[in-house]
Parts: sequence; structure tokens; C-alpha cells
Amino acid sequence: MLKYTKKACQITDKMFSSLIENFNFRTEKDIEKFLKHQSKKYKVKPSFSPFIVVSGKRSNQIHGKPTKNKLNGFTVIDFGVSYNGFKSDMTRTIYIGKPSKKELQDYNKLLKIQKKLISLIKPENYYCDLDIKARLLLGKDKIYFNHSLGHGVGKKIHEPPWLRSSSSDKIKSNDIITIEPGIYKKNYGIRIEDTILVKNKPVVLTKSNKKLICF
Repeated sequence: MLKYTKKACQITDKMFSSLIENFNFRTEKDIEKFLKHQSKKYKVKPSFSPFIVVSGKRSNQIHGKPTKNKLNGFTVIDFGVSYNGFKSDMTRTIYIGKPSKKELQDYNKLLKIQKKLISLIKPENYYCDLDIKARLLLGKDKIYFNHSLGHGVGKKIHEPPWLRSSSSDKIKSNDIITIEPGIYKKNYGIRIEDTILVKNKPVVLTKSNKKLICF
């Protein structure tokens, strides 16, 4: 039910806010441990386990598991919770240290693309076109985008509709989906993901800050 998905997304936002406010972490595992503790605090279960926390050169691993590696550079944090069986899914990328000009350009380019793709969600169009559009917007960086644009979210963390070039799924009002473009280069990766309710004007349910936060 929509109200449960909304609640899951609200809790996810609160968890991320607490993570940023209390940021004194040294390793990927430290971040995951904190988020798991927050899940228990809010009496919810993780949408999936382990949460994805990858930093430095490991940030280019799309489904990397957190390790005791020290945080450094881009750090991708992909997590969500299940509230009464309905799930949320959000990814934020933060930076430990000072990003280079190129790293900052890549991040801001991806954020601009993610926002543009959300604005293009229109009922009765097709999800495959959004995935194709993502790669057009990425231009020469499309070779670094190695997964589909998104997926449906409900009682399962991955379920129809599918946002990929081979999908025949039509965009329907009240669908709940993710939009999660990424760039995965040799030395770093970036992903920005939100859970979204499809309407004539799409509603972003995960509302956490998307400007690059640096520590």
C-alpha cells in the first residue's frame, strides 16, 4: 500500500539524516552497522542485506558488500527499509576528502541527468525510452553506466515494471519505481537513486539532500 511505502521512505530519509549528522565513521562496515542500528531504532527491517556501502576504488562496484576498508573519496550508500512489508530504496553518494574538479563535474552531471529523467516520467509512455534517454544524456560516459535505469519497488525490492532498454512495460500512474543512473569508472563510482511515485507530475518519495556532501 502506498502509505506504507511512503512511511518506509520517510524512515529511510531520517536514517540518512542521522548518518550525516553523526558522521564519524572510518570504514564501510561502520556505516552499515550504524544504518542497521537505525533500522532497529525505527523497528523496521532492511529492504535488503547487507546494505551496499563501497568507498574509494571500490565505489565502482555496483553491488559491493561493505568491508573494513577505510573510507576515502566517493562513497556510495545504497539502502532502504521495509515497513509493514513495503520497501524503500535510496542511494546517496558522499565524498570523504576533497573531490577533484573532474570528480565534481561527474557528480553534478549525474545529478542533473537524474533530475531530468525524473521530470520525463509520463504515464502512457514506455519505461524502455527512459533507459535509452539516460544513455543519450550521459553521452561519452554511457560506457560507464553498466546496469538498467531502475525497477519497480513494492513488497519486493526488485519487481516489475522494469526500466531497461528491453522492457515493454508501459508507464502507469501510481507505479512505484526507482530512477538510479550511475557512472562507474576505473577509480571511482557514483550512483544517485530515489524511490518515485508515478503521477502526471512524478512524486519523489525519498527526499534526502542530493547535493554532494563532503567530509
